[in-house]
Amino acid sequence: GLIPIYFGIKVAIYDDCEGEKRAKKELNEKGLSKLVGTVAIVTIASCGADNIGFFVPYFVTLSVTNLLLTLFVFLILIFFLVFTAQKLANIPGIGEIVEKFSRWIMAIIYIALGLFIIIENDTIQTILGFIF
Repeated sequence: GLIPIYFGIKVAIYDDCEGEKRAKKELNEKGLSKLVGTVAIVTIASCGADNIGFFVPYFVTLSVTNLLLTLFVFLILIFFLVFTAQKLANIPGIGEIVEKFSRWIMAIIYIALGLFIIIENDTIQTILGFIF
């Protein structure tokens, strides 16, 4: 749970995702036709460690059955979220607001997930048990 909290604080303090800059550059150079492949490569190359560090703490708490179910639901929800985000971004004014506050939205999500993992796994009680 501490890793997502760390990433949330990092996102809130520093707004320097190289992957986003590269994706925008590629979009301007190559256009929309090659955007999906470019975004996938950039995400894996630049933010892959962040993504692994973000999700692994949650995934290791699951049984094999729950992990497979979670991954299945995760994939379905990714498609749903991308579709919904694309539709919302096309509404006048919404895209600009999300772009303006995206850093803070991500920070809140990361920190909330970290806290959820800590609370769900009784991490605080375990640490206090080691100390006292």
